[in-house]
Amino acid sequence: MKFEWITDWDTIWSDTFLERWHRWMETSENVHVFFHPAMVKAWVDTYMPLRDIRPIFCIATQGETTLFLPLVLWHKNWKNAFVRSIVPVGYSDFDYHDPIVTGNKNISWGQFWDEFFKEVEKKWENNFDTIDIDGIRQRSIGTSAHWQEIEACPYIELSSFSNSDEFLQSLKKNLRQDTKRRVRRMEENSNVQFEVFNPDDLETALETLPELLRHHILRWPNAYKAPNFHTNLIKVLLPIGLLHFSRIILDSKTISWRIGFIYRDRYYSYMPAFDIEYNQYSPGKVHLFYCIDDAIKRKIQVYDQLRGAELYKNEWTNTVDTVWSYYQTNNNKISKLKTKLNELKNAIKR
Repeated sequence: MKFEWITDWDTIWSDTFLERWHRWMETSENVHVFFHPAMVKAWVDTYMPLRDIRPIFCIATQGETTLFLPLVLWHKNWKNAFVRSIVPVGYSDFDYHDPIVTGNKNISWGQFWDEFFKEVEKKWENNFDTIDIDGIRQRSIGTSAHWQEIEACPYIELSSFSNSDEFLQSLKKNLRQDTKRRVRRMEENSNVQFEVFNPDDLETALETLPELLRHHILRWPNAYKAPNFHTNLIKVLLPIGLLHFSRIILDSKTISWRIGFIYRDRYYSYMPAFDIEYNQYSPGKVHLFYCIDDAIKRKIQVYDQLRGAELYKNEWTNTVDTVWSYYQTNNNKISKLKTKLNELKNAIKR
């Protein structure tokens, strides 16, 4: 397997490389939205002013097969013992980091990962302290003992449903009845509007975002949100149709928001939030149903609920992808000392 490394941003954002990148996305069967050039650009533009991140985009080829894995070398600050980590683009903000594959889809994943990590250790031996790659789905993992199973990502197969009524019939009786009852209660007693922002609704979508973030923080106060990240997602992805940003308006007041992505035949449910004062209507559950209904109307094949341990996700489906992570420390003494210091600092903080 031959490896090529792209290590400067000017090359990555050049028309020549972007054309190559888009061609991989268009011809890959395992493609996902998180390594779309526009998604990557939104993340890089967010973190470049905040972190010392340098590109090491990997292109591996073997015969007619190409694998593309965008990585960055993150130089952390003194608070993190100056640890230098190789991580995927998107890191904790992106749910999946599977390499994009074109050509022969029957690739030996064990071979790829084994050769990849050997190449990283040889090529970047003196430039990194840790390798931290997560968001790799089970079908992609290699043979190393450094792999660990971390969580499941539930998803809903929608291809067999022609409308949302058929979908509801596939659910367990209690969930089906409860969903119908809550939708009916909201729609009968109030003036309800389900709105999906169109590409030309950019200004309104940006005006709506702060309320979404405020209510999300109230629900998940410890979840880190990089400044301007969600603003960049809207600015970059909404005009090109990759972003699915919706809200529920009840009696002229927005009570629920949901950010998702649509790419190829898959909907990615990324970030929900709702106003807890309207909890009696179960706006989160109603909004989820509205988005599934919208996905079916758009002929979406899969509704992906992504990573996250929320129990409600398992009520809607029994189909999951298992997600794995790989973590390794460089064997040199300085790297081991720095990572131990960083682990100690984190333990004291906890």
